[in-house]
Amino acid sequence: MKRIFVIALLALGMVSCKKFLEEKSQTDVIPKTTKDFGEILYTNGYPTSGTLLQPHLTLMDDDVQCYNGPALDGLQDYITTNAAAFQWQRDFIDRCQEAGSMDKDAFNSWRTYYKLILGANVALQYLDKSEGSATEKMMYKGEAYALRAFYHFMLVNLYAKPYNDATTTPDKLDGVPLMLSANLSEALPARSTVKEVYNQVVSDLDSAANLLGQVKSDQKLFRISHVAVHLLASRVYLYMEQWNKVIENADYVLSYHPQLMELNGWGDPEPISKPILGGGNVETIWYYGSMLEQFPKGIGQAYEISANLAACFDASDLRSQVYFNATPDWLKQWVTPDYTCQKSAGGSDNFGNMGSAWRSSEAYLNRAEAYIQLYKTKGDAGAAAEALKSLNTLRAKRIDRSSFTNWEMKPADTLLQMCRMERRRELFRECAHRWFDLKRYGMPAIRHVFTPDMSTTVSYKLDARDPQYVIPIPNEVLLRNTQLPQNQQIAGLRQPQ
Repeated sequence: MKRIFVIALLALGMVSCKKFLEEKSQTDVIPKTTKDFGEILYTNGYPTSGTLLQPHLTLMDDDVQCYNGPALDGLQDYITTNAAAFQWQRDFIDRCQEAGSMDKDAFNSWRTYYKLILGANVALQYLDKSEGSATEKMMYKGEAYALRAFYHFMLVNLYAKPYNDATTTPDKLDGVPLMLSANLSEALPARSTVKEVYNQVVSDLDSAANLLGQVKSDQKLFRISHVAVHLLASRVYLYMEQWNKVIENADYVLSYHPQLMELNGWGDPEPISKPILGGGNVETIWYYGSMLEQFPKGIGQAYEISANLAACFDASDLRSQVYFNATPDWLKQWVTPDYTCQKSAGGSDNFGNMGSAWRSSEAYLNRAEAYIQLYKTKGDAGAAAEALKSLNTLRAKRIDRSSFTNWEMKPADTLLQMCRMERRRELFRECAHRWFDLKRYGMPAIRHVFTPDMSTTVSYKLDARDPQYVIPIPNEVLLRNTQLPQNQQIAGLRQPQ
């Protein structure tokens, strides 16, 4: 194993080869202070407003629909460019890139996340020997552990079967390689099991919680805080079905950040001045990434909120007026989709064009689902009451005040479905929640109706437990690392039904 720190920095883009060669002394270009490594972490370990993480998932779950109409006359590339992702084709990454979809690496989540992991690992590996205060070191190390946990968690959920797969156990499932060092090595990394990846995620979160829990500084929304660490932990344990740990971490989040956005009296949605996903939302715990995450080519023009999702909202649910808009008939000559998402962040909150957020509403939903599972498995009526308290607290901020009534006790299976539907209504088109939820729910069948022109309608089906629920590893990754087996794929081109 070669420890060549300067090369690692070059790989991160911190200094150019030309600048490196021009320096009289290598020590002149090697960061020394804790603040230096904090800057490396922020610029290379955090997603920026230009970082696309998994924009393709916007086109793949059941919350999206393909539309066609007069406004798209002569603009069919909005439909065709990313059609392969919408159709769940096994080679959708290559097909979309060849058709001109966004940046050529936009759908290569594997590369994006491992590059960010390298940024976190550089900070973790060199912070202890840097020149700075113990408090600064704890803060940056805590952030780096949390980020590394988050990125491995996202990778294993993109490129592997779910932790709770009903047909096997996580120790028998191929996961993703664990990258825990900034050192360079000639050895090609192999895939760890899903269980090993989750164990590392939990270990990193424990380290992050310990370090940031000691600091508890008033961190900005674009940096990971101790509250954000526990929100992520509640999500990770939800996927692992460790219900008591979900509740413990969600309780921690809500003890510090219980705020919920009040939709009663909202008025004009005005997403620019009141962003749902942004620093201006009182629910926001961490704000990161790019607005373009929600807008791979075609979204907004040919692909938008599905009728299936829209039907989940009652007339009294104010999210159907704030989170998305129905397109009036008089506007259809200019706007093709029947519904338009309003969740994208605005630019008036001084956070640039970031477009993803972790919000306190997720903590209420995670906690409610965990309590319902305790009710279901142990018959604990007290747990059901706690679940209803969390759900009704959230719903009271979302439902028209004149129509709101508290949900009351139901059988466990009914409550679970109510909670899952509430989760869908609240978190659609955010942070890959819906796609990952469908995976952990058992990977149900999904059908997408594709309208390549105004006179043609065909249907594509993602079968129950379809192989394409697991994203294929990009071909360029497999060419560079022959030790990695490709995920199971469908045979040939997926045909319309």
